[in-house]
Amino acid sequence: MFYGGQLSGALEGQAEKLRRAVEAEPEANLMQADAEAWAEALAHHYSADCPILKTDEAWQEPPADTTVDVSYDQRRYFSQENSDFARKFPGYRVVVHFPFDGDRAVFTMRPNQFSTNPPRGRVGKNELLLTITFPQDQPRQIDPAAQEFLSNVQRYLGWARGEIETFNAQLKHQAMSAIAGRRQRISQRDAALAESTIPVRRIGDDGKKTYIADALVRRPAPSLPRNRSDDKPPALEPTLDDKVFEHVLSVIRQQSLMIEQHANTYVAMGEEDRRNVILGALATHYSGFTAETDNQGGHTDILARHENRNVFIGECKFWSGEQGFAETIDQLFGYTGWRDTKLAIVMFVRAKGLTAILEKGRQALAAHPQFVRWKDAASETELRATMRWPGDDERLADLNVFFVHTPA
Repeated sequence: MFYGGQLSGALEGQAEKLRRAVEAEPEANLMQADAEAWAEALAHHYSADCPILKTDEAWQEPPADTTVDVSYDQRRYFSQENSDFARKFPGYRVVVHFPFDGDRAVFTMRPNQFSTNPPRGRVGKNELLLTITFPQDQPRQIDPAAQEFLSNVQRYLGWARGEIETFNAQLKHQAMSAIAGRRQRISQRDAALAESTIPVRRIGDDGKKTYIADALVRRPAPSLPRNRSDDKPPALEPTLDDKVFEHVLSVIRQQSLMIEQHANTYVAMGEEDRRNVILGALATHYSGFTAETDNQGGHTDILARHENRNVFIGECKFWSGEQGFAETIDQLFGYTGWRDTKLAIVMFVRAKGLTAILEKGRQALAAHPQFVRWKDAASETELRATMRWPGDDERLADLNVFFVHTPA
């Protein structure tokens, strides 16, 4: 054991896998990802897992018959020293099992510090096996032999653990360096290309609209496989970029202002027709927004999805009081979303006294069980808040509520 390749070389190979994962990630993901969170995920995924022996769970097999070479034993007399009987003397074999957690490969590699007498045993899938043999006429104490073996293994594990802990502590920094280095190379390339007067455009683009998938930031999933033998890069989850979300809100805001300024045009329209007006405004900027989309048992007024995940959910409703407003919020959280999902509600107010209705809306939103904290709203007729998803306090959403006044 601990007598194969160099542990330091294996650790460097693992770091190289991390760097290759960064190089293999699509440019759009790389440039928009949260670098620190992604680096932490990569460091977790590619860190080495030094084994830990579970000595309190050791066990031994029943003794089995075997043969033992006793030809070297000067206390024994044989008419022929190298006879088959001397080399195949009747004996017993006992196999002791020592379970462990961690990467079994560490037991096969030599740390930088080592001795001339490494442990001798077999490395199973999740246990070490020590085979003890002895002649039938010379019973051997099992515990001392097992303890000597364990002490030697623990000494080597201590040397290996020192290397591994140093390696793991540096992984996040290496990931950050790999991400920053590739980003810098891409930025330098783009800066050089930007000097060209010829515009860059994908094949098939008309140059007028932005597809919603192009407006995504990808952030690492919060949990990664514990099995670090999987060399695939960590999956990155899509979410709408904050700048794009603000622009989507500004489009809704401008269209809502237009509706207010021409209230007589819209006074006879229902929720669906008004929703279509807002959706039409969004369609002049983005491809990917849909209306009345089936979404987990309900119909979402305005929805943007990417890779089976909701990145924007919007609802258009007539104001019917605090209870109706609270039910609209509940309806939003009845849909499947993801961390940092962006939400919007457009409340069409037909009654007079908008100031009083805004105050009622503020009180109802603050009293909602999913409310976390207020955020700065862009205008006096809007509310902005951070909300939590039911049953998951760490799963947050950004909610913007528009109050559009169209009195009869």
